[in-house]
Amino acid sequence: MTFEQWAFITDLYTPMIVIICVISMVKLEREQGMRSGLFSLSGVLLSMAFIYAVMFVDNTLEIWPAFNLDYSTHTAIALVFIGYFIVYTPKLRGVMVFSIVGYALLMIHQKYHTLSDIISTTIIVMPVILLCQYKCKLAVNTKC
Repeated sequence: MTFEQWAFITDLYTPMIVIICVISMVKLEREQGMRSGLFSLSGVLLSMAFIYAVMFVDNTLEIWPAFNLDYSTHTAIALVFIGYFIVYTPKLRGVMVFSIVGYALLMIHQKYHTLSDIISTTIIVMPVILLCQYKCKLAVNTKC
């Protein structure tokens, strides 16, 4: 395959997981009620705000460049949705984790990011993404 064909496939990844995530949220809302759907959406939105805040801080302070690395916004955005699947859809958890590994390999192949960029971004953002997702899921069961 050509570089452009691989790039096209790579560029389809995030929109595809977003679509699957939206379908999953609608299904959750229909099965468990609007409150569950809204809190799952809140977890995704909080996670997105966090990864963009990290990007802003990195652009301002040049943290990743100080280590000769690059903050992988591609990875961070995808991890927001992977975090959703880890927390809310146990049946898809394994498939989605496998898919992000494939996506990482494609990004490396296309020279979008290095393995170090992807791993360092994942180590920094994934704990907070999962915290946002789990807290929002737990909030559904508490009375406000």
